[in-house]
Amino acid sequence: MKLKLSKYTLLLILIIAVGIFFRLYKSVIYFPYGHDNDLAGWVIKDILLNKHLRLVGQETSTQGIYIGALYYYLLIPFYLLTKMEPTGGIILSAILGAFTIWSTYFVFKEIFKKKEIGLIGAAICAVSYAFVMNDRGNVPTTPVILWSVWFLYAVSSLLLKKNTKSFILLGVLIALTWHLNVTLVLLTILIPAALIITRWKFDFRKVFWGLSAFFVTSIPFFAFELRHNFLQTRAVISSFLLNQGSELTLVEQAKRVLHIFSQIVTNIFWYPPQRLNFILPLILLVALIYLAVKKKISKNLTGILILWSILPVVFFSFYSKQVSEYYLNSVLIIALSVISLSLYYILTSKYRVIGFLLLGLFAYINFYKFFTYQDSRQGYIWRRALVLDIKRSALEHGYPCVAVSYITNPGYELGYRYFFWLTGMHVNRPDSGAPVYTIVFPLKDIFPTHKNFGALGLIYPDYKRYTKGGVEKSCSGQNSNLTDPMFGYTE
Repeated sequence: MKLKLSKYTLLLILIIAVGIFFRLYKSVIYFPYGHDNDLAGWVIKDILLNKHLRLVGQETSTQGIYIGALYYYLLIPFYLLTKMEPTGGIILSAILGAFTIWSTYFVFKEIFKKKEIGLIGAAICAVSYAFVMNDRGNVPTTPVILWSVWFLYAVSSLLLKKNTKSFILLGVLIALTWHLNVTLVLLTILIPAALIITRWKFDFRKVFWGLSAFFVTSIPFFAFELRHNFLQTRAVISSFLLNQGSELTLVEQAKRVLHIFSQIVTNIFWYPPQRLNFILPLILLVALIYLAVKKKISKNLTGILILWSILPVVFFSFYSKQVSEYYLNSVLIIALSVISLSLYYILTSKYRVIGFLLLGLFAYINFYKFFTYQDSRQGYIWRRALVLDIKRSALEHGYPCVAVSYITNPGYELGYRYFFWLTGMHVNRPDSGAPVYTIVFPLKDIFPTHKNFGALGLIYPDYKRYTKGGVEKSCSGQNSNLTDPMFGYTE
């Protein structure tokens, strides 16, 4: 019997294939390797070599709060597949990206009752530079968009279908916020909001299964808290009482948050000058209200979408933290849903020519942005090559260990230690007496280097300063690369 696929299925397969291509194209060359990736390798090494079944991953930017270990466990089979090379994470990112594209299609199709809307959303997700580069980031917060898609599905099921089985999915998703980005907990406000809107009558038996799913999925979190005297709970409370590093006034903080919100929403579609980044969010708000007035989308769902967008903006406007883009990434799914809805109704109206022009413009801008992308030339291939060159030089000169110093701004010296371990190097501090290799970034004429690797420079030791006996003595102690504390890492 021949399997006959519908045109929608064939289109979806094509869209997913294109999305995978964009996530894998030159992925090793442009792998943006940094400290978070270094920490991931260190955690995986700890799990596999030290047999340490970890409950947490790295410490977040808020002291005392850690990200859950789920993403690191997901990475393990791919690290094993690539013989512990960090490039294994690229495979996981491509798989998660493909699943996000399919999830977008399925969820939009279910919520908006049109397969075409699902296909439009999936296609944008597949090729939008913003979505592609998010997936290529290879960090624990990468799956936030995937989480957002399914949270939208669960809340909408409560709102539109009064499907209380969604409590189970919601319980799991809320528990997973610890593994992705704890600020996603803000969106739990949407659950009582949806129940109030639908005038749902409380039924403990139905809530029980959702609570059970939450507590079962949260076992690692509760185990860590009990074992460490509720360290993270106390840290969360303290974070609201103490300044978290922002030196902006309330008005300045609100402006910054709105700017970031507008920028990440706008970057789904195009890349205007920053002073014009408010245009697309404003157009989308008007479009959403228009669609609600025309009954193309329910007013209740419109209210939830608007509330979803407002919550993170309001919270981070008052929260004394230096806000980064990834704190607001959950709003991307709201913008994507409004864009997909709007394009569908334009394409099925007498103004369909405008719709096709918009799609063409979207494709051109994002294809051009992607294929003309130039990275900072300090990522995976350059760091790996630099470390291998240090090892080569050390072997040529018979050094059993080396020391490494950095000429760079604070923070840019991070992201090398996993490579030192992976290449089997004994690396000490510069004051240990071991031959000192110096890594320079960015390259400057005042710091002449012996060899460059992309944007990274390497200064070799003054070889004649070191004697065989002196080097052996300096290398007789512990390997500082393994024993020194690592920023953001905890045993």
